[in-house]
Amino acid sequence: MSVSIENFLTNFLRTYPMPFSAKELLAMLCGLGHKISLEELMDFLDNDGRAFALQKRMYITRAGAFTNQIFSFVPTQREVEQKVFVPGDRCMPFVDLDVLSYSFTFEFLGQELPQKKFNTDCNTARDMFCLYGDEFSAQYISSDPACADLHIAENNFELPLKMSLTGVSLEPVFDKVDFKYGDRILCRVYDWDKGIIEIIPVLSHKLNPFQISAEDMERQKWYEVLENALLESFDRMGPCSSIEEQLANVFYEHRKELCVPDCGSIHEFIDNSKKVGLELFGVETRLWFKGKDVPAVGKWNEDLYEAEERAIPFFALPDFVIDCYLKDQMYEKKDDVSELIDKIIPKHLAISKKEKEMLTLQIHNRNAILRKNYNWFADFANGAIRHRALTLFSEVGSLVCELDCDNKELDQLPQQELVTLSQLYTHISRILEILSDDSGCEEEEACAMELSLEGMELNFEDIKPLLLSALDKVKKNRFNVI
Repeated sequence: MSVSIENFLTNFLRTYPMPFSAKELLAMLCGLGHKISLEELMDFLDNDGRAFALQKRMYITRAGAFTNQIFSFVPTQREVEQKVFVPGDRCMPFVDLDVLSYSFTFEFLGQELPQKKFNTDCNTARDMFCLYGDEFSAQYISSDPACADLHIAENNFELPLKMSLTGVSLEPVFDKVDFKYGDRILCRVYDWDKGIIEIIPVLSHKLNPFQISAEDMERQKWYEVLENALLESFDRMGPCSSIEEQLANVFYEHRKELCVPDCGSIHEFIDNSKKVGLELFGVETRLWFKGKDVPAVGKWNEDLYEAEERAIPFFALPDFVIDCYLKDQMYEKKDDVSELIDKIIPKHLAISKKEKEMLTLQIHNRNAILRKNYNWFADFANGAIRHRALTLFSEVGSLVCELDCDNKELDQLPQQELVTLSQLYTHISRILEILSDDSGCEEEEACAMELSLEGMELNFEDIKPLLLSALDKVKKNRFNVI
């Protein structure tokens, strides 16, 4: 896809407010002189998180889905005492996930609210970012300008006991209304693209805390609607790629019942729900049936495995992975491409002669291109990390292929370990994609990658014997005494 087409699509997906079809979007592109096939365009839309796929091959952008929609939250007692609130994950899923929350603009009565530091402890800070997944919360916190001096990557991502976060000042609100602890902030997405959110204080504090108002009753109905919608989404969609994606689908599909003035907040819902909770999914976190393990395979994805005729589909190597293998060989000052091909193809993978010939041709062509501009000295910083990542990537790929079994046998393998194996592949791939770029990593980024790899290596060593032991039992059960 050319840069000009990608720029147009980026602007379109960030601003277009109405439902559209791929054909209509293609007509716009063609009218501007751009050339792209309908299949390419649909593949782009189906894999871009800024668009929802609707029925009859229609789509709507996140901007169109969530602009003018309403959500709410209740500031903590400590926030009210300091006359500030921290956006954290409270705007999820109504805003752009790729924008760090401290960057959003909040307006009250048409005026932009200034930023203000919020002094807190590490546990409260983690709670404010828990919907990103506890495993990622420290990284989001460390990206806050108020935490610029923490350097948590150098401290194994451990947060200090006391710290500050960038918040939004509530002083202009306090000047206008008698806002107290227990009152609510109602929010409306004013401009999704620019990240502008309008806030409205809702004064709901009571002299009698046991008094139940009409608004409380409506909010209780709201929690019931959200709970039922999430339970239905677990059965139909399974665990999505993130908590944010799960919430985005549910809130868009049920926006008429959920984006209402008497809405509650997701944090309040999770704290009180007896059926939905934050559950471990391998090394990550998902919304799921409370107290239950999130399985690797369910009716939401079993068709994929049946179509592939294997329990775990073998992953096609992206171009950046092949580039990393080639650069690793140059880093080690080797030039035998045939040796590299044997390293790339897992030993348990059955591959045809024709497939191997095609892969060999691709590798030779990329090798010729990359060697022209390769500089060992410039690659020195990335080389060691990339070599370590590729070693783990090869071991993960080999185990994936060794575990290949039919769909019925998959239930006999430990589910959380299978999930972790899949996540390891995804996380290593992200590191390799970063390292495939010729630009060197910053020292802190390199440190974070090394710590991440160390954790993944330990996780792999933990799950490998459990998976292989379960596989041995599966193989023994294939034999029947006649």
